[in-house]
Amino acid sequence: MQNLIIKLRKTAKLSQADMAEKLGMSRPTFIEVEKGTRDITLTELKKMARIFDIPIDIFLDEELGIEEKAKCQNFSEKSFKKFHDLVLQCIKCGADEDGKITKTKLAKLVYLCDFAHYYKHLKPISGFEYRRLPQGPVSIEFFEIIDNDDSICVEPKSNAMMISLIEKPSSSVLDANEKAIVKAVCRKWKSANTKEIVDFTHKQIPWKVCRDGEVIPYTLINSEAPEDVY
Repeated sequence: MQNLIIKLRKTAKLSQADMAEKLGMSRPTFIEVEKGTRDITLTELKKMARIFDIPIDIFLDEELGIEEKAKCQNFSEKSFKKFHDLVLQCIKCGADEDGKITKTKLAKLVYLCDFAHYYKHLKPISGFEYRRLPQGPVSIEFFEIIDNDDSICVEPKSNAMMISLIEKPSSSVLDANEKAIVKAVCRKWKSANTKEIVDFTHKQIPWKVCRDGEVIPYTLINSEAPEDVY
């Protein structure tokens, strides 16, 4: 949970002092919370959920590791490999000429690929859950990969986090149909900026009909016109 709190705080451009004030605690106490040496109370957790405008369940889910969460959702090892490779393939195909892509744009490409594949084949690439968060649909496991995977590089640039590949994705994890979807989605959004792809996902039916923080059912994408799937 500490990593998630730090990520959310930095994304919101809040200092540790800012967060401490909003939570009604001292800065040293909040630092202990981020270090994991001091437990956070349920009341404080609810305040934090309101600050970041996300469901408290997202914090509670972080108490389970990514593998444990997968077991709870009946995800197989193959699903993990596919989701991981999907992220890497989207970096490879969707990055700018310098090989870098913003974290937010990457998250949207991953989402569009999973849902576009479901639209065409009635089966997602990974099957991971995507939630309605402020910057558009995203899988919580996406953040785990971005923060902990040795095959990618993350570096700040102005107000964005830039993602690039250290290791190439596998050539055998995704099948031909899955790779075709990734290439098609990334090709369409290659020259678009982050705001454009975020705005697009906000106009889609899956985003519009779900509530903040809610898991977005894959089936909702079937209500879109073909040209609006990605």
